[in-house]
Formats: sequence, structure tokens, C-alpha cells
Amino acid sequence: LWEEGEAARERVLTFYHRWADAADDRLRWLPGMPEPERFGDRAGALAWLDSERAGLVAVVQWAREERYADTAVRLSQCLGEYLNWRRSFDDKITVCDAAREAAHRAGNQVAEASAWTSLGNALRQAGRAGEAIDAHTRARDLYQTVGDRLGEAIAWNNLGSALHETGRAGEAIDTLTHTRDLFQAVGDRHRASMAWDNLGNALRQAGRTEEAIDAHTRARDLHQAVGDRHGEASVLNNLGNALSEAGRVEGAVEAYQKALERYREFDNWYETGRTLSNLALAHRDAARPAEARTYYLQSADAYTRANAPAEAARAQSAADSLT
Repeated sequence: LWEEGEAARERVLTFYHRWADAADDRLRWLPGMPEPERFGDRAGALAWLDSERAGLVAVVQWAREERYADTAVRLSQCLGEYLNWRRSFDDKITVCDAAREAAHRAGNQVAEASAWTSLGNALRQAGRAGEAIDAHTRARDLYQTVGDRLGEAIAWNNLGSALHETGRAGEAIDTLTHTRDLFQAVGDRHRASMAWDNLGNALRQAGRTEEAIDAHTRARDLHQAVGDRHGEASVLNNLGNALSEAGRVEGAVEAYQKALERYREFDNWYETGRTLSNLALAHRDAARPAEARTYYLQSADAYTRANAPAEAARAQSAADSLT
């Protein structure tokens, strides 16, 4: 009976991995890639993941048992994009930490590096950027050990973002410049565009606004070239921030409006709320309080739809201050 139970758990884990892998393929799909199997669109993939999330998070923790470790670690790698999308950072930390422990015990340095990368991203997104720096440094060192140049470049990129979030702009600029060069060397235009965007954020933090505008513009063009409209929305939002800091308000408003169009295509209400707040701020700085108030109210509504009550309350308060 014990063996039957263990075999049943193995079947459940295999089933979850097969379907989560297919759902992850759909979430990461870009034009020109082969059409993923099982899920015809993002909505179907997200609906399945939403319905099974509690079970998926639970079975990943079976990675602590040797029999299930390999499949559970691979399952954890299929959940990162989804948990980012739903902003379920605590679940992501739980999943990644279990995978990291299992990969380390098994001596699988590639899987361990991947888990450190995902864990570092989750820690940064949860506001724990200092811990994220350590995680990404560990990932980078492991990728260097195994000679994985692409993985190393990804780790450098994430490390640069974490350094930026802790206010270490100079180190972030150096790190992200190196990252950009690494991605260009391996011919990965999509990830090079992400590095350009992150570099733009660090340059803006350092007060080098015109260079930041150029970096974000390059990132936007590369995102357009690969057809990543959701990634392009993030770049446009950052470009708007840089243009606003340079006093180019109309250019900033145009960038924010284009970002909104793309976020709404994906029903990404949290980022829609953030972009609307940026748009409101740009109008407020341009002495257009009525327009600013309208956008703050729309931001509060978007944040509410995203289940982000603290952000919704701040947007509502900003709107009330303009009455």
C-alpha cells in the first residue's frame, strides 16, 4: 500500500509537470515561435494555473524527497513566469527555495543556479533586494563554474537590477553594461533588450537622463523587433519616466499611452494602474489637474482590479488632493 501511494504521488507530479510546462510555454510564447501544445491562448493557460495553484505549490515541496526531487525541480522552473504574473511572490519564494535545496543536495549545479536565479527575482519583487543580490551572485558564480554563458548573462542582468533597487547606481551601470555586451555576444536580442531597459533605469537613477532615454529607446526598438508587446509596455513606461524627468512631458504622455494600450491587451491591471499613476503625475506636473485627477481615479480602479488595495488607496488619495 505504501508503494502504491508513492507511485500515485509520482503520477500526480508527472501530470502537473507536463501541464504546467505547456502552460508556461504559452505564457512565454512570442510571434514566430512554434505554437505551444495543450493551451490555445494565454487565458486558458492562466485559468488552468489559477485553478491548480495550491496543488502545484504543494507538490513542488516534494522536492525534499529524493524520489521526487528531479521532477519537482523541473516543475518549479515552469511556475516562475506565472507566479510573477499573479504577483504571488511568497509562493514563488517557497517554490524556488525548495528547488534550490533539492538541486544542491543532488549536486545539479545547473538546476541550482536556475533556482538561485528565480529565488533572487522573487526576493527582489518582494522588496528584499539585499538578499536578492546574494542570490544572483551565487547564481552567477555557479553558471561561470559550469561554463553556461547565457545563464551567466541572465544572472548578471538580474544582479544589476537588484543593485539598482538598493540605490547602488554606479555598480548597477557597470554590471548592466557588461550584461548587455554578454547578450549581444551570444546573439540573444530579446534579453539584450531587457538589459538595455534595466541599464536605462540605472542611468536615470544616476542622473544621466539623456543616456537613459537612449537606452530605453534601444530597448523599445528591440522589443518591437522580437514582437514582445508586453515587454515593450514595460520599456515604454520606463521611457516615459525618463522623458518626464527630462522635462519632455508630451513625449512622456505619448509613451505612457502606448504602454497602457499594450498592458490592457494582456489584462495586466497592476501595471496598468502603475502606468496610469505615472500618466497622472505627468499631467499634474504640466499644470493640468483635471486630467491628472481623472487618471489617478482610473489608476485606483485598475489597482483594485489587481487586488492591490494599498496602491489603490494611494491613487485615490492623490486624486482627492486635486479636487
